[in-house]
Amino acid sequence: MDGCDGRDDAALAERCAGMTADQRRHTAVLALWRLRAPLLMLGLDPAWGTHRTLVDAVFRALLPTPGDTCAQAVAELTAAPFFADPQEGEPDGTAAETQMEVLVELARWRATGGPAPEDAERIVGLCRALSRSVDLVAADSLWDHPARHAHARYLATAAEAATGYHAARNRAVEAACDTLVAGLPPGSDLPDTAAGREALALCEAFSAELAATLAWCTTLGR
Repeated sequence: MDGCDGRDDAALAERCAGMTADQRRHTAVLALWRLRAPLLMLGLDPAWGTHRTLVDAVFRALLPTPGDTCAQAVAELTAAPFFADPQEGEPDGTAAETQMEVLVELARWRATGGPAPEDAERIVGLCRALSRSVDLVAADSLWDHPARHAHARYLATAAEAATGYHAARNRAVEAACDTLVAGLPPGSDLPDTAAGREALALCEAFSAELAATLAWCTTLGR
């Protein structure tokens, strides 16, 4: 880990520790929302026994204040063979690896009380790490990314320092969401306010781009 990563990690830990319980929940949900499309738009390994409708149900159960619906959705997810009888060996490609990481994080969600500061920090950190990982795989390919020119234009003017497009976009969306979450009324859920819906839309747009790059990686056998 370089010095910049260390400072970023320390700043993230401090930020999560200073949030209210509602703000931590919203921040963690939005980070997971940025990783949602790869599970819903790309095919899941049939051997995992986890259908996209079940995964979508868990994501949607995260939006309201944690309760019985969320607990039931998480319990149904963790009953799948993926969790009951984990497969040995490495996942088949970058897309599958990303999906596995997100599934594991969904299964860890605290259905009562919402995420603790360290949980929110871990989930935001996971989104950062997976975004960087996708960038590294794309950069290592012998083939140019179909959107390479648009990515280069974005990086040329990006306010967030990052070595790859998805990492920079993720940090920009993360920062925008932090501002929106800070202004939400206490006790509100993300879909209940214009700012919350805007944050979800920003994350959905990023997630769709991430899924598109992962689909491209899959066609290349990566």
